[in-house]
Amino acid sequence: MSPTDAKTRRERGVLAQREYRKRHASKVQKLQDENQTLKDAISGIGKALASSREQLPLDLREAIGNACDVAGVSKTTCGSHGASDESDLSSSQSESEILPRDRALEDAIRGTSSLSRNEVILSGRASPRLDYGLWLDFDRLVRVIEPPLDILPYLGAGVNTLAGCIFWSTLDYTIDLWHSRTQPLATKYLDRIFNHSTHLTDRDFLLSLAQARVDYKEKGFMYQKLSEQFQRNSMSELYERIKTDYEKQGKPSRWWKRPEEVAESVLDLMTPSQQARFGAVLNGKGTKADAALLRPLITWFAHNFICFGDGPRWSSVFVSVGIGSWINNFRALEESRELKTAQ
Repeated sequence: MSPTDAKTRRERGVLAQREYRKRHASKVQKLQDENQTLKDAISGIGKALASSREQLPLDLREAIGNACDVAGVSKTTCGSHGASDESDLSSSQSESEILPRDRALEDAIRGTSSLSRNEVILSGRASPRLDYGLWLDFDRLVRVIEPPLDILPYLGAGVNTLAGCIFWSTLDYTIDLWHSRTQPLATKYLDRIFNHSTHLTDRDFLLSLAQARVDYKEKGFMYQKLSEQFQRNSMSELYERIKTDYEKQGKPSRWWKRPEEVAESVLDLMTPSQQARFGAVLNGKGTKADAALLRPLITWFAHNFICFGDGPRWSSVFVSVGIGSWINNFRALEESRELKTAQ
């Protein structure tokens, strides 16, 4: 293939990807508009019935109240549904007002999760977490649909792979540490991630980039103010500087493993049926038992990496120790289950 043909193909690929991101952003906006329309409709129903002097049946008032809760419409906006509502409501309804409405979001804040596709441990955060305060001057932000090059392997189908799960878990963990950095233990863990290189001193900048990437995964775009701070290949350039420093110390890049290499090492030790089982977990379709087996592996790698600019890395020795410990435990559990089944 001539250089001209290769360049043409790359340009066509970039254009196709740009059009896809535009369509994706348009669909997101359409869903947001439809959601707002539904909220307005529910609010209107609530207000109309609240202004009525007729006493509504209890089950109807409960249904309206539940619809307001699901839509995220406040009781004040939705209406009180009659003067005697407060005395008629059951104690279970009063308790439900105290409990968080968005359980998945609460799980993300607490760092806990179950195993559905939309929750934290295996597929990333459900919340864009704009409240974290990494972004200022919102009037200057413009949405950008071009993805950073360093996260391309972990987007789309790559999200629901073992490598993708490990990668996004490291970003979530780092962001959580950053917003707990007033605690000495969180600061210690952040030091372990960044202090190995003199090129990783600007943590505010690095964490802004991490947050932008998490939001890109969740929403299909990021904000211009963040993207203006770096070129699309700047993270690769940062990696090159860190790699050069380690090579001068006699530690070549082959010593440091990327998420894809870690995942490959894990999967190579599994049978095809075991790979299929854990693949189902990563796609939100596996069993709770298999998810419970996979969770410690994901957590261990997410909590024990160092930053190389363009993503997380683990030393080859560290990878061998971690995988060896997990796979031995996994095989022991498998043998125990087989013995119980045979009895």
